[in-house]
Amino acid sequence: MKNLKLLLVGCLAISVAMISCSKGPAGPAGATGATGAAGANGSNGTNGTNGTDSVLHSPWITLTTTVDTFTNNGSPDSIFLDTLVTPAITQAVLDSGVILSYVQNLFNNDGSIVNVLDYAGYLEVTYRLGEIDVAVLSDITGAQFRYVIIPGAILTQSATFKNYTKQQIRSLDFATATKLVSEATTKATTN
Repeated sequence: MKNLKLLLVGCLAISVAMISCSKGPAGPAGATGATGAAGANGSNGTNGTNGTDSVLHSPWITLTTTVDTFTNNGSPDSIFLDTLVTPAITQAVLDSGVILSYVQNLFNNDGSIVNVLDYAGYLEVTYRLGEIDVAVLSDITGAQFRYVIIPGAILTQSATFKNYTKQQIRSLDFATATKLVSEATTKATTN
């Protein structure tokens, strides 16, 4: 019996010890440790895709001109029109970029490409937000038309265009414009 009393007293002591050993409140925060050494720089990422500051070349577009008749100084007159939906013509392009337009030669069926400015007075091209308006004195349905949009960032950041005014760029022939755009975009992507 003595052993049983001793065992009960021992169990009671262990139970009291377990109950009285509860977790107390948290102590105060310790001091901040020293700052570690800076890590190594990461590797360069790959070049991304062209964004809004990229030169845009349209495919050749077949014009479909429709006649618009009106009265000019009391006499009947007409003009042929086509409107091309061009979402790439943004306000930023109109404000600081340059748009070039070309048409395959309208009077000589030799496949040559002519800047639309060469047809001033006969063919007029107007650029507006999201569209290009083509007005011409005769029906040129079937003629091939192409535009090139050079954003302002390319014009100002590229050494290729620094020696040209916007008017000089607008009047470039197709071969020269293609060459300069290629140089400007190649240099821009390798920097």
